[in-house]
Amino acid sequence: MGKQAFVIAGSRVALVANDTTDFRYRAAAHYVPVGVQVPVRAHDHAETQFMVEDGIVEFMIGGAAGIVFAGDFVRVPPGVPYAYRNAGEAMARILVRSVNPAPARQAAQIAGPVAA
Repeated sequence: MGKQAFVIAGSRVALVANDTTDFRYRAAAHYVPVGVQVPVRAHDHAETQFMVEDGIVEFMIGGAAGIVFAGDFVRVPPGVPYAYRNAGEAMARILVRSVNPAPARQAAQIAGPVAA
């Protein structure tokens, strides 16, 4: 991995950075003020994963809604619309990871089958 490509994870994520050469994984920390909603979106080829670090967040995923608390994990499959909003009384911090396996599959197809 390059100097900009690492994720340190554990009971708390200390640092998140994105690789500038491998676009299968993207990571970020989102800070959502009280009452703010992130508009509906969907990622056709990428799974999106959320871990609420701080706060209370309402997620709307594929037409269903639910409240998520600090320490909870949410997974949105590729192509499913989602939105979320801060439903608490303090700033919410959400760790977001997007996983697009397509480049890895394409590389495997180019390389051909693996001999047993």
